Amino acid sequence: MIGSEGGMAASQREVARRLGISHTALQKAARSGRIAPELDGRWDVEKVRAQLASTAEPARKTAAMATPTPQSQPLPRPATKPLPIGAATIDPPPSGSSYHTARTANEVLKAQERKLRLEERKGQLVDKARALLLVHRLAKEERDAILGWPARVAAEMAAELGVDAHRLQMMLDARLRTLLAERNDVRIAVA
Repeated sequence: MIGSEGGMAASQREVARRLGISHTALQKAARSGRIAPELDGRWDVEKVRAQLASTAEPARKTAAMATPTPQSQPLPRPATKPLPIGAATIDPPPSGSSYHTARTANEVLKAQERKLRLEERKGQLVDKARALLLVHRLAKEERDAILGWPARVAAEMAAELGVDAHRLQMMLDARLRTLLAERNDVRIAVA
């Protein structure tokens, strides 16, 4: 049966045989979404070859995938105007560069994770939630200590000034509560 693109349509086993790969490998590629059958459920050998070649790790490409057929050869690049001397040129990435780019990004990510784990083991990093909880607890303890201060010192201060101790305590308490209310909008931001 001839496929819509001119390639031969065949069963999955036949495609695997023609490409020189195992039926299981072809099934894995289909399950992972690297290849897909035609709408009628049959497989276009050349489309599968091209899809496998474009998504395979370069080290794992088989000769059947790497060998282009006349139907799957790339189109020639159109002629371009010459650039002026000194103009920057950007070459298109070589084939398979998306794999290498992804692999490099993965290795960088792994290195960063290892560095973070090492810093955590050395005690250079702390848990963000725990740090915020400790800061909140410390701020609450300081606020309670400040609010308790007028009751501790009002009698002594009133005796030195010759004023009513209760009135002085109430004034100090009111002023401190006003100050703390003004400072209430201070927020800790941990990145």
